[in-house]
Amino acid sequence: MLGFTDVVNALDYESFGSREYRVGTNVEYAVYVEFGTSRNQAQPFLRPAVEQAVSELDQYANEVDSPEELVEHLALKIEEYAKANAVVDTGNLRGSIEAQRV
Repeated sequence: MLGFTDVVNALDYESFGSREYRVGTNVEYAVYVEFGTSRNQAQPFLRPAVEQAVSELDQYANEVDSPEELVEHLALKIEEYAKANAVVDTGNLRGSIEAQRV
């Protein structure tokens, strides 16, 4: 099975035209939630979302008509799963997660 890095490295971005997405948050403490600190255990929400979405890539490929739609669909699924995985007790984190076309 390919990991996310393998999938990204295998993609030829030029063939996808101009659709590029970033999924993330603007909340400053998100990195500490994702990776933890010396005092707080990591509570990953984004990496598991990417892994889940990539594991379902074959399913998405059957639902879209073009590589651009696949990229968009994958970004939206990562956003959906990250919001579901984000811990509830972290203020604005869950609401700040979004997929943006760049």
